[in-house]
Amino acid sequence: MRSALYASCAIGLLVGGVGCATQGTGGGGAVAGSVVTVQYVNPQNFTDFSVQGRDVQTSSMTFTREVTRTLEPVMSSRFPGNTLTLRFTNIDLAGRTTAGPRQVRVVSGARHPARLSFNYVLQDRSGRPAASGSQTLIQTSQPGGPGRPRTLDTETQMLRRWLRGLSVNR
Repeated sequence: MRSALYASCAIGLLVGGVGCATQGTGGGGAVAGSVVTVQYVNPQNFTDFSVQGRDVQTSSMTFTREVTRTLEPVMSSRFPGNTLTLRFTNIDLAGRTTAGPRQVRVVSGARHPARLSFNYVLQDRSGRPAASGSQTLIQTSQPGGPGRPRTLDTETQMLRRWLRGLSVNR
């Protein structure tokens, strides 16, 4: 099953430029035994998917790395032995990008909230779905807190809260 998923991702990458991207515990690319898999459906059509002013391919690699880094600890503690596949259908990053040669993303207030739309499948150790569905998360609280925010803090925290509250079939 996982091999077929990786093969379809590779075909999507070859045919469409950036069809999906995966990353797991060991670095870039598809990793056998990955706990979290991130995929993208037509990311070139996403509302706002430019991480640090970068192109779609670089943005997808950065987004995948940050989401994986954030969700793997939650998976280990809440769903040990399970795997999670997130298939993003639209992303609208928090804030807005300033104009000019050095584009900067400004995240303040609720005027430009983050919106993440995705399909998900949480599979148990035997590969059976424990939970699946479609989800749209919209930033409902002000970003903030002490210190300088990391890239994609708002989006990764939204996903962490969602995963912590996910109901499963037992």
